[in-house]
Order: sequence, then structure tokens, then C-alpha cells
Amino acid sequence: MKVNIKIIEKLKEESCTFNIHKVTSFIQDIVSTLEKSTDNYLIANSTSKNEQEKIPYSNIIYLEYLERKIFIYTNESIFEIKSPLYKLEHDLPNNFIRISKTVIINIHFINKFSVKPNGNLEAILSNEEKVIVSRKYVSSLKKTLTRYSKSPLMY
Repeated sequence: MKVNIKIIEKLKEESCTFNIHKVTSFIQDIVSTLEKSTDNYLIANSTSKNEQEKIPYSNIIYLEYLERKIFIYTNESIFEIKSPLYKLEHDLPNNFIRISKTVIINIHFINKFSVKPNGNLEAILSNEEKVIVSRKYVSSLKKTLTRYSKSPLMY
């Protein structure tokens, strides 16, 4: 897909136009991300440095709630913010989905699944980390992935 970017004056309103053959779930996801927030990032504290950084949603692999903090995992680093997970869940774009009581993942970073004997799924992410999808969240994850892939998932 060809991408064109045109820098405009600061006084003009930013806009985005898609010239596409078909509206796919991926395009809908991009539109949702653009419409949901003028700021497509989180501001969080770096765990390795004593500073705050902007983390674009597209860089976030998953978020995990531990010890009253949310840890944000990217390929480069780990960040933390103090907030309840349920509040953050509603602000994230549609490609983020809860997979357990304490974890939300970006479905664009899922590489594969394996089924566990207890009925849970194990998702292997692009950074080779493994996260457990609780049985309670398997059906909603399956529906979301089916919507994105337009084909039924077999597992």
C-alpha cells in the first residue's frame, strides 16, 4: 500500500483520507485509533530510566496489572503507570483486547497459540513472550481475531 504524508500548517486541522478498494477490519482499526484520540499514545514512566516517555499505541505489545501498577511492554522497554486496568481498557484502540483479569494484549503482536490441558490458551507474542488467555476471555478473543482475519479460527 502506498502511503502519502503531507505536512500542513499548524493552524489547519489535521485530517486523513483513505483511497481504498474495500473497508477491511484493519482499516476500521486504523480509523478507530485515529478517531478515538488526538493523542495516540500513553505517557508512562520508564522502569530503566527515571523519566517519562510517550509510548505510541502501535508500539505496545501488552499491558499487565501487577501490584497496583500497569506495566506496559514494548519491544524496546518496559514502562509503568499507576491506574486501574479497566479505566485504561476503555481508552485503548479496538486492537487491544483483555485476555485475563490482569492482561490486555495488542492483537497485532500475536504470533501463535497453543491449547493448555486446563482449557486456557497460551498466546506466543512477537517478542517470544508467552501469556495465558483465561477460559473466560477465549471466546471474545476468538471473535475479535475472526473479525480481523475474516476466516474462522481453528483451535
